[in-house]
Amino acid sequence: MNTVVCICTYRRPDGLRELLYSLRELDGITNGMHVIVVDNDAAGEGAAVCDALPNDFPLNVHASVEPQAGISPARNAAVRNALAFKSEFIAFLDDDEQPSQQWLSELHRIQQQTNADVIGGPTLSVFPDNISDDVKQNPYYGADLGMTDAQPCQLQAAGNFMIRSSVIESMAPEFFHPAFAHSGGEDLAFFTQLAANGATMAWAANAIVHEDVPASRLSESWLKQRVINIANSRVRVMQMLQPGATKALVRGLKTCALFAWAAANTIAALVMPERRESARLLRWKFIGKLTAHLRIATTRGEGH
Repeated sequence: MNTVVCICTYRRPDGLRELLYSLRELDGITNGMHVIVVDNDAAGEGAAVCDALPNDFPLNVHASVEPQAGISPARNAAVRNALAFKSEFIAFLDDDEQPSQQWLSELHRIQQQTNADVIGGPTLSVFPDNISDDVKQNPYYGADLGMTDAQPCQLQAAGNFMIRSSVIESMAPEFFHPAFAHSGGEDLAFFTQLAANGATMAWAANAIVHEDVPASRLSESWLKQRVINIANSRVRVMQMLQPGATKALVRGLKTCALFAWAAANTIAALVMPERRESARLLRWKFIGKLTAHLRIATTRGEGH
């Protein structure tokens, strides 16, 4: 598997260490495979984890610190470092994820089957014990398109994907747009631009990675900010990649319709408690879109 694996990390040394050791267990992994780690914190905790790996660690781990804050600079640094190794493919994972044993082999299997330029797979959330099904089924946790193997798609999240090096290199010098460095949405902009450039994408349903959900992400304030950020960044991506008065008018009308639907659900929830969760998600989504229309970029309240 001629693939370089990229990991961006920010103040999660324990998660990064666990991830690096799990890579040794991947199906089809070869000794000496290159792993790029970009630490986006000046303190360098992640880089220190890499420096402390034993001499007989079977993978070649290359760590660097990206001093410019934000997920976009970190991802861009990872891509530049990975391209130096002239591999055929580059794969991405996040530092709070754990790949299944077949993760990389499944990405390659679907790539060979479809010859797609980009292959993505599901990121499934792992919750603490005693969490309700309502929380587990919330679509704002994890990232799963719910598609079948080899189905064509447009990817949205960058925590689990593999891309031809030649395809991502064609986007140089800027791969992930800096406008989304602190808000998130850099991955949606990236994949949307790839699709506009004619890149083909496919889904690998069994290329699964798992993402731990800490208690801090179970609060209402965290979820509210996540919903607002996602809605805000989606509009901003379209503003950047699909400019023009007509496109803006259509987006505005859709946001007005969302407001009406959110209001209707909020009223219905007064007598139908089962509608309360969907009503609040719709309200937060409207807030995110409205702020984007007002040219306000929201920011994430946590690291990568």
